[in-house]
Amino acid sequence: MRLIHCLTGVIKLANTKVIDYEKLYNLAKMGLSEEQIATSLGISVSTISRRKRDDATFADTLKAGKQEGITAVTNQLFNSATDAAKPNTSAAIFFLKNRAGWRDKTEVDANVSGDVTVNHDVDAALQALKDAGVDASKL
Repeated sequence: MRLIHCLTGVIKLANTKVIDYEKLYNLAKMGLSEEQIATSLGISVSTISRRKRDDATFADTLKAGKQEGITAVTNQLFNSATDAAKPNTSAAIFFLKNRAGWRDKTEVDANVSGDVTVNHDVDAALQALKDAGVDASKL
């Protein structure tokens, strides 16, 4: 923050925009990025960074808003995933993948039976290289 020390010894903030902390909280709660919050508040992203560093109330308000949004969505996801009357299978799978270590698996049967024959005409391959102007001895 830019500080001006007056002759009286009182420290005042210069060129500091007043931030509505309730609006900050609500924007963070909605899940907006810090860039989007800055735009909504009419300040720059660097101001957000500076205020988080220098203004504990600002930092705490921003953090609390973000946490409130995460909590609300997490609760809704959990409720949606565990609602016996109207289960949401996608929500349940998402929850389990992110909280219980579930992963998508693809099982492949690599057991192959039978004969495999590979025919290579080395002389024809060398001739094709020569025809293309490639010196096969340098490969």
